Amino acid sequence: MPRFKQYGLVRVRQVLKTPDSYDGWRLNKRAPAVGDIGTLLDVISAAGLPDRYLVETSGRDGVTIWLADFAEDELEAVSEKDAKADA
Repeated sequence: MPRFKQYGLVRVRQVLKTPDSYDGWRLNKRAPAVGDIGTLLDVISAAGLPDRYLVETSGRDGVTIWLADFAEDELEAVSEKDAKADA
């Protein structure tokens, strides 16, 4: 059973790379930070490599703040109730 659900909410638990490493699409307004909550958009899989998790955080206006891929141990699942409590 997958640890995370597609389009589910996740929280950044830790950041293991440099800030620039999280801006592969060159559209981030800022780097992801520990505690940020985002939506899991997709799981990136390649033979022989660990999965990467594509996550997006948007502002209240719907504009992307950051879009980045993470290792599984950088993220934790979050319920919508918990996410609203953190907002």
